[in-house]
Amino acid sequence: MSGVLEKTLSGLVHSVFGASSSSSGGVARQGAAALPGLKNVSLGLIHFVEKLQAAQRISKQEEEHCVERESREWVKLLSSPGVSGAVVADVLCRALVVAARGYSLPSLHIHAIKLTQSTNIHQKKIGYLFVSQSLGPGSELTLLLVNTIQRDLAAPNALHVAASLASLPTVLTPDLTPSIILALTHCLAHQQVYIRRRAAAMVGVAAVRCGQELQELAGDQVPHLLHLLTDQDPAVALAAVSSLAKVFKMCGEKAALRDQLGRSASHLLVQSLNGALPKDYQVNALPAPFVQIQMLRVLQQLSSKEWQVPEEVVEAVQQVLGQPWGGKEMALYAVLLECVFTVTALPHHDELTLSVLRVVLGFLKSSNVDLKYVGLKALANVFSVLEEALTPGHLEAVLDCLYHSDQNLQAKTLKLLCSMANVHNYQAVCTTLLEFSGRIKDEVTQKVIVGELATIIGQQCRDAAWCVGIVSPVILAKPDPDKRLIGALIQVMERGFQNESCQEFMEASQELLLKVFSYDSLPETCVTLVASVLNLHYGKEPRQVSKYFTDTFLKRLKDTSLRESDTAVFQCLKNIGLNDESVCPEILSYLGPYAASGSCDAALQQKASEICRWLTNPKLSMRIIQKQEDILNQRVPLDLTLSFLDGYVVESLEHGAAPYKPFTDVPGHTMQDGPDAQWGSGTTAATTSTGSEDAHSSSSVSLTFTSHGSNLFPNSRGSIMSGSSLVVPSRRVWSTTGRICQASEGEELNRSRCDPTAPQEGLATTLLRAGEEEDEDEVTEGSVELADEAQEDQGEAEQDKTPDSRSQLTQALLAGLGMARIK
Repeated sequence: MSGVLEKTLSGLVHSVFGASSSSSGGVARQGAAALPGLKNVSLGLIHFVEKLQAAQRISKQEEEHCVERESREWVKLLSSPGVSGAVVADVLCRALVVAARGYSLPSLHIHAIKLTQSTNIHQKKIGYLFVSQSLGPGSELTLLLVNTIQRDLAAPNALHVAASLASLPTVLTPDLTPSIILALTHCLAHQQVYIRRRAAAMVGVAAVRCGQELQELAGDQVPHLLHLLTDQDPAVALAAVSSLAKVFKMCGEKAALRDQLGRSASHLLVQSLNGALPKDYQVNALPAPFVQIQMLRVLQQLSSKEWQVPEEVVEAVQQVLGQPWGGKEMALYAVLLECVFTVTALPHHDELTLSVLRVVLGFLKSSNVDLKYVGLKALANVFSVLEEALTPGHLEAVLDCLYHSDQNLQAKTLKLLCSMANVHNYQAVCTTLLEFSGRIKDEVTQKVIVGELATIIGQQCRDAAWCVGIVSPVILAKPDPDKRLIGALIQVMERGFQNESCQEFMEASQELLLKVFSYDSLPETCVTLVASVLNLHYGKEPRQVSKYFTDTFLKRLKDTSLRESDTAVFQCLKNIGLNDESVCPEILSYLGPYAASGSCDAALQQKASEICRWLTNPKLSMRIIQKQEDILNQRVPLDLTLSFLDGYVVESLEHGAAPYKPFTDVPGHTMQDGPDAQWGSGTTAATTSTGSEDAHSSSSVSLTFTSHGSNLFPNSRGSIMSGSSLVVPSRRVWSTTGRICQASEGEELNRSRCDPTAPQEGLATTLLRAGEEEDEDEVTEGSVELADEAQEDQGEAEQDKTPDSRSQLTQALLAGLGMARIK
């Protein structure tokens, strides 16, 4: 819009001043007075344009200074009271001229909105024009225009209605559409043709802007738009069909509406082909090409694979494709290209498919380079749909474009060939790319071709032997092969070794290794390739890996330096050493400098040290790896209850060990809320209860230990106690607040830290410690509750000396039941 505005204003100045803009002010006034079409153009605007052009001839900086000075003057002028609408309109016109030259519009939006309320149609149009250029949909200032637009849409003056309709694209949002749609609906029945056409177009804009949010509201406009399909003016009918297609697409699909719109669009399409529309729609004796394109796009919006296309639509599209070929009318080729897109969107039809293929072939074989571009674009669009219907003639035409002298056409053809590659034709496409790459000398183009070749091979290739035969010469032809091509080859090999029957890939990989080792020097990128292939062999059949390959690899590896990113090389060294102990000293001597501290970065040193540890005792490493594989493959049973720790727990308790008392448990807190509330098949839960006895605050914690067993044994009262739910009352677990460690606790802690041979406390011991009574706590000033507990220590210590508690605990632990101490 800014370009059109600049051309309009430039033409205005040239019409006033002629070829030169350096005329005097008197000549300008005479020219302005002599032209009747410039009676509304202010002489101040003319002088401003003249000043701006003079500054532009001096320098760009001078033009910027001129715009800044004028902008400050505009703001100062419009801020003064009593400014007339004519002055505001003149300033806004100058601001639009500045915007057309690429400068930002000044903040004059409020003045423009006020100007839209003017009764002068010229000033109103300038206000709407400035608002549409400076504001966008969703701007908060557009809220100030709603009442004005509603009033103008219902105005008896058609010029006011037209001005407000032109600004609707700026105002229409999902929030403001309900307040404007009613007035817009009345405009659909306006007496003026222009008003009806613009109103119908705005309904389509509202449907696109609002979408599903106003589905019912937009659906109410469908009867009014259907009524306009029978309008006497074809422009109104065209606008109504386009808007109905947008409403159909954005606000819900209905089969009846689709068929009706399809027939209406095909009817208008046939009318345009037969020349039934006014001559104003013709372009150089071509019957209404833009109407044809518009109706074809409507059919594309209506189309879907489930649509039963009416015969009228098929016949109309067939007539478009049957137009006489040739000539210099580019509008005709634009229509044919749009028709190709339409047939691709429609459900498959044999006759239309053959016609489209003939049109595409005509584009590709044309002597005009521009039409060849059109043919490549059309073929790229229809290839995914009409791939099976393509003929060898199409491929020959594409190859002719590839070897054309125009470099841009070559690049476009290369991009098309790469997009056409699939599982069935990737070999032909890759061969063509390699042949073309060998004929050109441009290194940049060759790199692009190699990158596309790597992408196609990595995604589509399934034949390992063909891949090795075509890729290995390209890799070994240069001292520094392309990493992308090597990565694609590794990806093909990995995909093949995942299959159960991978004998073909085994043979192809061995052939690749022989070709790589046939060269005296091994590039760094090829080292990664060899290491990856050997890793695949070790992962499939470790015993069938040839010693010639491993020895040659280790020999060539000495001439290269390792990096942190060489993960495949480190893994290959590990596999070679674990499967062949005779080469372990050689590998260790090679990795020794990397594993030495300070010789390289930390990550590389860590990787080298790890491989050295694995290879120090290969037999033990193999047993560890085999055990790990058995566990991962679930070939060995797993004891999720950790029953193998029962003997250790019993022995630790016999020697006076105590469970760990968690510091995070506080009164009123339930251990069921913690992350270890449930573990394995044995569940440990702790519930806290508080009570009061002898005017002293006391609390108790009951620990519930649930095991997978269900044994029953008598308690101290002679009743039967279930082993699956063993509830043990105990003292409260203290929090870190006010807790003082006893001397015995410190001694045990220090002894466990200093003596590494002491048995480690397991999960069962940790749980049991929460219920076991420790030595007598000290009372401090910071802990009032400790004083209450000190009074209970003597009675609890006497209960600890009972012999039955230890025997019952031992029986429970040996039986695999809940582990707690009964007091």
